[in-house]
Amino acid sequence: MSAPALEFDAPLGACPLCASRDIRDFDHDYRGVHIFKCRTCGVRFMNPQYTDAYLAAYYSDYIAATPGSPERRAFRLAQKTANIELLERYIAPGRLLSVGCGDGVELSVAKSRGWAVEGYDVDAATTQRVAQAVGVTVHTGDLFALPLERDSYDCVYLDQVLEHPKNPAQYLELGRRLLRSGGLLYLGVPNIESMAARAKSVLGRLGLSRRRGRFYDSFHHLFYYSPATLPALLERRYGFRVVTVLGDPKPRANPTVATRAWDRVVRHAPWLDSTFVILARPSS
Repeated sequence: MSAPALEFDAPLGACPLCASRDIRDFDHDYRGVHIFKCRTCGVRFMNPQYTDAYLAAYYSDYIAATPGSPERRAFRLAQKTANIELLERYIAPGRLLSVGCGDGVELSVAKSRGWAVEGYDVDAATTQRVAQAVGVTVHTGDLFALPLERDSYDCVYLDQVLEHPKNPAQYLELGRRLLRSGGLLYLGVPNIESMAARAKSVLGRLGLSRRRGRFYDSFHHLFYYSPATLPALLERRYGFRVVTVLGDPKPRANPTVATRAWDRVVRHAPWLDSTFVILARPSS
Protein backbone atom coordinates (compact mmCIF):
# COMPACT_ATOMS: atom_id res chain seq x y z
CA MET A 1 0.00 0.00 0.00
CA SER A 2 1.48 3.40 -0.98
CA ALA A 3 0.70 6.30 1.32
CA PRO A 4 -0.72 9.55 -0.11
CA ALA A 5 1.43 12.69 -0.21
CA LEU A 6 1.92 14.18 3.24
CA GLU A 7 -0.35 17.09 4.13
CA PHE A 8 -0.32 18.80 7.52
CA ASP A 9 -2.48 21.08 9.64
CA ALA A 10 -1.07 24.14 11.36
CA PRO A 11 1.23 23.22 14.28
CA LEU A 12 -0.38 22.57 17.66
CA GLY A 13 0.43 24.98 20.46
CA ALA A 14 -0.75 22.80 23.34
CA CYS A 15 -0.97 19.15 24.31
CA PRO A 16 -4.24 17.68 22.97
CA LEU A 17 -4.58 15.41 26.03
CA CYS A 18 -3.80 17.66 29.01
CA ALA A 19 -3.97 21.15 27.39
CA SER A 20 -0.52 22.12 28.68
CA ARG A 21 1.38 24.59 26.53
CA ASP A 22 4.68 23.23 27.84
CA ILE A 23 5.47 21.13 24.77
CA ARG A 24 8.73 20.73 22.91
CA ASP A 25 10.12 19.21 19.74
CA PHE A 26 11.43 15.85 20.92
CA ASP A 27 12.36 13.78 17.85
CA HIS A 28 11.80 13.31 14.13
CA ASP A 29 11.65 10.35 11.81
CA TYR A 30 13.34 9.62 8.50
CA ARG A 31 10.47 11.25 6.58
CA GLY A 32 10.87 14.53 8.46
CA VAL A 33 7.79 14.06 10.63
CA HIS A 34 8.25 15.85 13.97
CA ILE A 35 7.37 14.24 17.30
CA PHE A 36 6.67 16.57 20.23
CA LYS A 37 6.60 15.69 23.91
CA CYS A 38 4.36 17.25 26.53
CA ARG A 39 6.51 18.16 29.52
CA THR A 40 3.44 18.11 31.78
CA CYS A 41 1.85 14.70 31.07
CA GLY A 42 4.70 13.04 29.16
CA VAL A 43 2.67 11.97 26.11
CA ARG A 44 4.35 12.29 22.71
CA PHE A 45 2.45 13.29 19.60
CA MET A 46 3.01 14.21 15.98
CA ASN A 47 3.19 17.98 15.47
CA PRO A 48 2.06 19.26 13.07
CA GLN A 49 -0.54 16.58 12.45
CA TYR A 50 -2.00 15.32 9.20
CA THR A 51 -4.95 16.98 7.55
CA ASP A 52 -8.30 15.24 7.59
CA ALA A 53 -7.98 14.81 3.81
CA TYR A 54 -4.68 12.96 4.17
CA LEU A 55 -6.08 10.66 6.85
CA ALA A 56 -9.23 9.95 4.83
CA ALA A 57 -7.11 9.00 1.80
CA TYR A 58 -4.78 6.85 3.89
CA TYR A 59 -7.55 4.93 5.64
CA SER A 60 -9.52 4.37 2.46
CA ASP A 61 -6.60 2.20 1.29
CA TYR A 62 -5.90 0.81 4.75
CA ILE A 63 -9.43 -0.51 5.22
CA ALA A 64 -9.58 -1.91 1.69
CA ALA A 65 -6.29 -3.79 2.12
CA THR A 66 -6.27 -7.53 1.43
CA PRO A 67 -6.92 -9.61 4.56
CA GLY A 68 -3.93 -11.33 6.11
CA SER A 69 -2.87 -14.94 5.80
CA PRO A 70 -4.79 -17.75 7.54
CA GLU A 71 -1.99 -17.85 10.12
CA ARG A 72 -2.36 -14.12 10.78
CA ARG A 73 -6.13 -14.43 11.10
CA ALA A 74 -5.72 -17.35 13.52
CA PHE A 75 -3.29 -15.30 15.61
CA ARG A 76 -5.71 -12.36 15.74
CA LEU A 77 -8.53 -14.64 16.82
CA ALA A 78 -6.38 -16.10 19.60
CA GLN A 79 -5.25 -12.64 20.71
CA LYS A 80 -8.75 -11.18 20.77
CA THR A 81 -9.91 -14.21 22.73
CA ALA A 82 -7.13 -13.58 25.26
CA ASN A 83 -8.18 -9.92 25.47
CA ILE A 84 -11.79 -10.79 26.25
CA GLU A 85 -10.69 -13.45 28.73
CA LEU A 86 -8.62 -10.79 30.50
CA LEU A 87 -11.63 -8.49 30.62
CA GLU A 88 -13.75 -11.25 32.14
CA ARG A 89 -11.37 -11.59 35.08
CA TYR A 90 -12.68 -8.23 36.25
CA ILE A 91 -16.28 -8.13 35.04
CA ALA A 92 -18.99 -10.58 33.97
CA PRO A 93 -20.25 -10.44 30.38
CA GLY A 94 -22.64 -7.55 29.86
CA ARG A 95 -23.04 -4.82 27.29
CA LEU A 96 -19.89 -4.03 25.27
CA LEU A 97 -19.15 -1.30 22.72
CA SER A 98 -16.05 -1.85 20.60
CA VAL A 99 -14.81 1.41 19.08
CA GLY A 100 -12.64 0.79 16.03
CA CYS A 101 -13.90 -2.76 15.63
CA GLY A 102 -12.42 -3.20 12.13
CA ASP A 103 -13.21 -6.67 10.79
CA GLY A 104 -15.22 -7.51 13.91
CA VAL A 105 -13.08 -10.31 15.38
CA GLU A 106 -13.53 -9.08 18.96
CA LEU A 107 -17.26 -8.64 18.35
CA SER A 108 -17.55 -12.26 17.27
CA VAL A 109 -15.44 -13.51 20.19
CA ALA A 110 -17.28 -11.45 22.80
CA LYS A 111 -20.69 -12.40 21.42
CA SER A 112 -19.80 -16.09 21.56
CA ARG A 113 -18.92 -15.64 25.24
CA GLY A 114 -22.24 -14.09 26.18
CA TRP A 115 -21.62 -10.37 25.76
CA ALA A 116 -24.27 -8.12 24.18
CA VAL A 117 -22.05 -6.37 21.67
CA GLU A 118 -22.10 -3.32 19.42
CA GLY A 119 -19.33 -1.93 17.27
CA TYR A 120 -18.22 1.28 15.63
CA ASP A 121 -15.89 2.04 12.74
CA VAL A 122 -15.46 4.72 10.12
CA ASP A 123 -15.98 2.84 6.85
CA ALA A 124 -19.65 2.31 6.03
CA ALA A 125 -19.14 -0.61 3.65
CA THR A 126 -16.96 -2.48 6.15
CA THR A 127 -19.31 -1.89 9.07
CA GLN A 128 -22.27 -3.15 7.04
CA ARG A 129 -20.35 -6.32 6.14
CA VAL A 130 -19.30 -6.92 9.74
CA ALA A 131 -22.82 -6.27 11.06
CA GLN A 132 -24.23 -8.89 8.69
CA ALA A 133 -21.47 -11.42 9.35
CA VAL A 134 -21.57 -11.19 13.15
CA GLY A 135 -25.27 -10.39 13.50
CA VAL A 136 -24.86 -7.29 15.66
CA THR A 137 -25.26 -3.52 15.38
CA VAL A 138 -22.17 -1.77 14.03
CA HIS A 139 -22.37 2.02 13.99
CA THR A 140 -20.62 4.35 11.56
CA GLY A 141 -20.64 8.08 10.86
CA ASP A 142 -19.74 10.71 13.45
CA LEU A 143 -19.02 8.73 16.62
CA PHE A 144 -19.66 11.70 18.88
CA ALA A 145 -23.05 12.45 17.34
CA LEU A 146 -24.44 8.91 17.69
CA PRO A 147 -27.43 8.51 20.03
CA LEU A 148 -25.53 6.28 22.46
CA GLU A 149 -27.12 6.07 25.90
CA ARG A 150 -25.14 7.52 28.79
CA ASP A 151 -24.13 5.20 31.67
CA SER A 152 -25.35 2.15 29.73
CA TYR A 153 -22.30 0.00 28.85
CA ASP A 154 -20.38 -2.47 30.97
CA CYS A 155 -17.32 -2.17 28.76
CA VAL A 156 -16.08 0.38 26.25
CA TYR A 157 -13.35 -1.42 24.32
CA LEU A 158 -10.62 0.38 22.35
CA ASP A 159 -7.86 -1.95 21.23
CA GLN A 160 -5.11 -0.32 19.12
CA VAL A 161 -7.30 2.73 18.54
CA LEU A 162 -6.20 5.63 20.74
CA GLU A 163 -2.93 6.17 18.86
CA HIS A 164 -4.78 6.95 15.62
CA PRO A 165 -7.29 9.84 16.04
CA LYS A 166 -6.42 13.53 16.18
CA ASN A 167 -8.80 13.93 19.14
CA PRO A 168 -8.02 11.11 21.62
CA ALA A 169 -9.34 13.21 24.53
CA GLN A 170 -12.85 12.98 23.06
CA TYR A 171 -12.62 9.19 22.96
CA LEU A 172 -11.69 9.03 26.63
CA GLU A 173 -14.42 11.50 27.57
CA LEU A 174 -16.96 9.49 25.57
CA GLY A 175 -15.89 6.25 27.27
CA ARG A 176 -16.37 7.89 30.66
CA ARG A 177 -19.88 9.06 29.74
CA LEU A 178 -21.01 5.72 28.33
CA LEU A 179 -19.81 3.46 31.13
CA ARG A 180 -22.02 2.36 33.97
CA SER A 181 -20.76 2.63 37.52
CA GLY A 182 -18.44 -0.36 37.92
CA GLY A 183 -17.98 -0.73 34.15
CA LEU A 184 -14.56 -1.07 32.50
CA LEU A 185 -12.67 0.90 29.92
CA TYR A 186 -10.37 -1.43 27.94
CA LEU A 187 -7.43 0.31 26.27
CA GLY A 188 -4.76 -1.46 24.26
CA VAL A 189 -2.02 0.77 22.80
CA PRO A 190 1.57 0.55 21.53
CA ASN A 191 4.27 1.27 24.13
CA ILE A 192 6.62 4.03 22.98
CA GLU A 193 8.92 3.28 25.94
CA SER A 194 9.30 -0.44 25.31
CA MET A 195 12.78 -1.97 25.30
CA ALA A 196 12.71 -2.27 21.52
CA ALA A 197 11.53 1.32 20.99
CA ARG A 198 14.19 2.68 23.36
CA ALA A 199 16.93 0.77 21.56
CA LYS A 200 15.75 1.96 18.15
CA SER A 201 15.55 5.53 19.42
CA VAL A 202 19.17 5.42 20.58
CA LEU A 203 20.33 3.97 17.25
CA GLY A 204 18.45 6.67 15.36
CA ARG A 205 19.89 9.51 17.42
CA LEU A 206 23.39 8.10 16.94
CA GLY A 207 22.89 7.97 13.17
CA LEU A 208 23.12 4.18 13.13
CA SER A 209 19.68 3.57 11.61
CA ARG A 210 18.83 4.23 7.97
CA ARG A 211 15.20 4.84 8.90
CA ARG A 212 15.33 6.88 12.06
CA GLY A 213 12.10 6.85 14.04
CA ARG A 214 10.42 4.21 11.90
CA PHE A 215 9.07 2.67 15.14
CA TYR A 216 6.76 5.68 15.52
CA ASP A 217 4.65 4.31 12.61
CA SER A 218 3.96 7.91 11.71
CA PHE A 219 2.13 6.97 8.52
CA HIS A 220 -0.95 6.67 10.72
CA HIS A 221 -0.02 6.82 14.42
CA LEU A 222 -0.40 10.35 15.78
CA PHE A 223 0.01 9.76 19.54
CA TYR A 224 2.54 7.74 21.52
CA TYR A 225 1.88 6.42 25.04
CA SER A 226 3.67 4.49 27.75
CA PRO A 227 2.64 2.68 30.95
CA ALA A 228 3.95 5.70 32.86
CA THR A 229 1.93 8.35 31.02
CA LEU A 230 -1.50 7.08 29.98
CA PRO A 231 -2.66 5.57 33.30
CA ALA A 232 -1.75 8.80 35.10
CA LEU A 233 -3.72 10.84 32.58
CA LEU A 234 -6.76 8.63 32.98
CA GLU A 235 -6.79 9.19 36.73
CA ARG A 236 -5.80 12.85 36.92
CA ARG A 237 -7.82 14.26 34.04
CA TYR A 238 -10.45 11.85 32.73
CA GLY A 239 -12.27 10.53 35.78
CA PHE A 240 -11.02 6.94 35.85
CA ARG A 241 -9.47 4.67 38.46
CA VAL A 242 -6.93 2.34 36.88
CA VAL A 243 -7.51 -1.29 37.83
CA THR A 244 -4.52 -2.89 36.12
CA VAL A 245 -1.80 -2.24 33.54
CA LEU A 246 -0.43 -5.32 31.79
CA GLY A 247 1.58 -6.35 28.78
CA ASP A 248 -0.68 -7.29 25.88
CA PRO A 249 -1.31 -11.06 25.56
CA LYS A 250 0.52 -12.62 22.62
CA PRO A 251 -0.67 -16.18 22.03
CA ARG A 252 1.91 -18.59 20.61
CA ALA A 253 1.18 -21.69 18.55
CA ASN A 254 3.81 -23.90 20.17
CA PRO A 255 5.26 -22.15 23.23
CA THR A 256 8.38 -23.53 24.85
CA VAL A 257 9.08 -23.44 28.59
CA ALA A 258 11.35 -20.44 27.99
CA THR A 259 8.81 -18.48 25.94
CA ARG A 260 6.07 -19.20 28.48
CA ALA A 261 8.29 -17.87 31.26
CA TRP A 262 9.20 -14.77 29.23
CA ASP A 263 5.56 -14.11 28.36
CA ARG A 264 4.65 -14.22 32.06
CA VAL A 265 7.40 -11.72 32.86
CA VAL A 266 6.36 -9.34 30.10
CA ARG A 267 2.69 -9.63 30.98
CA HIS A 268 3.39 -8.36 34.48
CA ALA A 269 6.11 -5.91 33.45
CA PRO A 270 4.26 -3.90 30.78
CA TRP A 271 7.09 -1.39 30.38
CA LEU A 272 9.04 -4.17 28.64
CA ASP A 273 6.38 -4.98 26.06
CA SER A 274 5.74 -3.38 22.66
CA THR A 275 2.04 -2.98 23.52
CA PHE A 276 0.18 -2.75 26.80
CA VAL A 277 -3.36 -2.94 28.15
CA ILE A 278 -5.11 -0.72 30.69
CA LEU A 279 -8.34 -1.61 32.45
CA ALA A 280 -9.95 1.33 34.25
CA ARG A 281 -13.27 2.02 35.99
CA PRO A 282 -15.13 5.32 36.32
CA SER A 283 -13.84 6.85 39.56
CA SER A 284 -17.30 7.90 40.79
